[in-house]
Amino acid sequence: MNVRTLYYLLLLLPSVVLAQRQMVVVNVESKVPVRDVRISADGGQELRTSWDGLFELPDSFRRLDFHHPDFERRYVLSSELKGDTIFLIPNVNALREVVIYGERRFDKRMAQMLKPSPQQQERDKLPQVIPAGPNVLAIAAWLYENLYGKKREKRLARKKALEKVRKQEAELQERWDSLEKK
Repeated sequence: MNVRTLYYLLLLLPSVVLAQRQMVVVNVESKVPVRDVRISADGGQELRTSWDGLFELPDSFRRLDFHHPDFERRYVLSSELKGDTIFLIPNVNALREVVIYGERRFDKRMAQMLKPSPQQQERDKLPQVIPAGPNVLAIAAWLYENLYGKKREKRLARKKALEKVRKQEAELQERWDSLEKK
């Protein structure tokens, strides 16, 4: 390698290193880096800032657009970039939290509608007597259903099927009798 090529390489090295430089996006009021800022370059390239507000500046651009819901939208031309920091102004009109105080009218109306009548209030005052011991009628109904109810259902199903078969036999017999007469 001759001296001349080495000289040219040394001249080009700073331009290659500076071609992609890192910049930071910061809140102008608190000087805190802003994460997840969407940056659009005019060439259609989309970037996002990392957790510490850093992003890699594209090689060539004319204009950068900075978008974040909590901050004013900002456009920066390549000629305006002097340092390594971009300041964003907080959006004063953006609502971060909405708190509603007071009662809702719907709840009041529902409470009035569901309010028990005077007769219902009197019934509710009466003591509820629960008989002690097992419910004999419920046990008897359960036993009847499990022991006899299933058999009864099967018997009724067989009876309906038998009636259907007998009806078909009667129709076939009528046809046979009509054929014999001819």
